[in-house]
Amino acid sequence: MPPPAAGYTGDPMRTDLIYLDNAATSWPKPREVGEAMVAFLEDSAGNPGRGGHTLARAATATIDEARSAIAGLINAPTPKRVVLTHGCTDSLNLAIHGVMRSTLPQCCGAATPKVVSSCLEHNAVLRTLHCYASAGLIEFQVINCGSDGLIDPGAYLEACDERTVLACLTHASNVLGTIQEVGVIGEGLRTRSPRALFLVDVAQTLGHLPIDVDAGQVDLLAVAGHKGLRGPTGTGALFVGPRAFPDDPEAPRLVCERRGGTGMIGIGLDMPRELPDALEAGTANAVGFAGLLAAMRAECRADHDTERTLTARMIEGLSSIPGVRLFGLPGVEGRTAVVLFNIDGVHPRDAAAALDRDHRIAVRGGVHCAPLAHRAIGTGERGAIRASVGPCNTAADVDALLDAVGRLALAGAGV
Repeated sequence: MPPPAAGYTGDPMRTDLIYLDNAATSWPKPREVGEAMVAFLEDSAGNPGRGGHTLARAATATIDEARSAIAGLINAPTPKRVVLTHGCTDSLNLAIHGVMRSTLPQCCGAATPKVVSSCLEHNAVLRTLHCYASAGLIEFQVINCGSDGLIDPGAYLEACDERTVLACLTHASNVLGTIQEVGVIGEGLRTRSPRALFLVDVAQTLGHLPIDVDAGQVDLLAVAGHKGLRGPTGTGALFVGPRAFPDDPEAPRLVCERRGGTGMIGIGLDMPRELPDALEAGTANAVGFAGLLAAMRAECRADHDTERTLTARMIEGLSSIPGVRLFGLPGVEGRTAVVLFNIDGVHPRDAAAALDRDHRIAVRGGVHCAPLAHRAIGTGERGAIRASVGPCNTAADVDALLDAVGRLALAGAGV
């Protein structure tokens, strides 16, 4: 067993639950998150952008600060290109539908447009694109990964051609944690398929890894607020780059899938033509963004080296248990703090339920809303067990998981 890891020593508000499902949502949230949300509801809970009174202005200020903070994290050229959403799924839908609504009307009588993605994508991407492909509106090509969970950039780029209008890639798999070569693919796309927009999902990496939309040549970036950023659920953002939405109001651009009030421009029945209002309709989740802003400002009580240390401890420990099979990369290099495994003789959902019921350990069993990833690595419809540490976990948490999995493996073997 590896030596104990130094890290977070425990939160007095924490229960005896050992939480190892941070890839789904981070927990516990920083104390500042709840405090900020309560303070917002008490002192700033007007409708942002709607009205000039004190509470409306305070709510607008919160939204503006959150937008600017996210822009700084991803190196966006201006905060106005950060569209606030209800989460990463909302962001991905906004991007994909926006590209399709902009592209398809121009393709009458022309070759069918093509969209390329990896097998590692979340259902927010796969199901949204499938609805267009099943209607015969696009050609949809999915690039498989290797057993290590890595997408070959050469194979991905080979699938892209002059008909490709959108290329989708997750920065890191939510199933295997493998980090993909976004920069290599982004650069290659500009040469091979200049027309294609590059959509990157950073739900699993923002808050853990440096993100730079310019360096990655990313046109559209989907952000989750409740994972690595440690904010509340129901918060997210979509970065919209100049190629996806040019400053020239007459140039082709993402078409807004939603219509409604934006607050800033109330006259006329057309949506505003400038970002972010052009893609933001309806009242924003201002109380949620107050919490997200507080989370981004809160001091993290454990660095990501600690997460890597705990992940390495988990991989080494699980590897030593007979009847346990791990998937993906063999070590911590090139991966997030996600570990995927199965126990011989135990269905992954049953294992997750037993860990929760008998050991107070929260993991996730199943296909993790990424069915093609499981198909590619051979776990099929059963899926696997995913454990993912966060900044509040300790070596004792990992050791408790290893002990519990060892007991389940003995039971699965009939010992």
